[in-house]
Amino acid sequence: MTVALTVGRDWEKAPVNVEKISSLVLDYTLYPRKEVDMALVQVYARALEAGSVFPCVKIGLLAKEKIIVDGVHRIRSREQLKIDYVDCQSLKFESEATLFAEAVRLNSGHGKGFSDVELKANIKRLQKYKFDVQDIQSLVHVPIAEICRETAAPIVTLTAPCGKKFHADSAGKLKPGLNGRELVDLKNSLVLFCNLAESGRFPVNDPVIKALVDRARLDFGRLCFTV
Repeated sequence: MTVALTVGRDWEKAPVNVEKISSLVLDYTLYPRKEVDMALVQVYARALEAGSVFPCVKIGLLAKEKIIVDGVHRIRSREQLKIDYVDCQSLKFESEATLFAEAVRLNSGHGKGFSDVELKANIKRLQKYKFDVQDIQSLVHVPIAEICRETAAPIVTLTAPCGKKFHADSAGKLKPGLNGRELVDLKNSLVLFCNLAESGRFPVNDPVIKALVDRARLDFGRLCFTV
């Protein structure tokens, strides 16, 4: 998916409209922050009283609703000052996925950063929407290795090229009773994994990947591989 990665260019063309705050929707299922930082709202409110001018709030038009994409803290600060209207720019979105992705991109690019909990939740949500790793990196602005670390699931079963599955116990050790030919095939698969990492197909310098490779070398180095 690439729509969300190019939509940012369109905000510059979007006209500025004055919208009534009560007509705007804050949908937390499509917003990348889990809560409003009231301390930041207070800072913005004082700045508004002092005459500061803030960027327009970004609104996504989806299913006949005006959904807040970026600018919740700016809106809350105006509400504190009993201001009923806010300057907005609006764009139409074709899906929840593209709207959420754009909300992540905008909120990660300026202002208050994501908490660790928010970052993990946003990465998982983007994966659920089928964005690939490169797209997610562009949206959340963190290294690919960190994205892999947040989304990786523990492997409890390994499958050899012959199709046989080997189950690991709770300590992560492979259970005994393996055929020699299957062990050789499985070892070759691990060698292929290491070669891909060394060629740059995997983030080989990431400590999690390094630990995985070291663990494999240690466990399989104790075995005698015979045909």
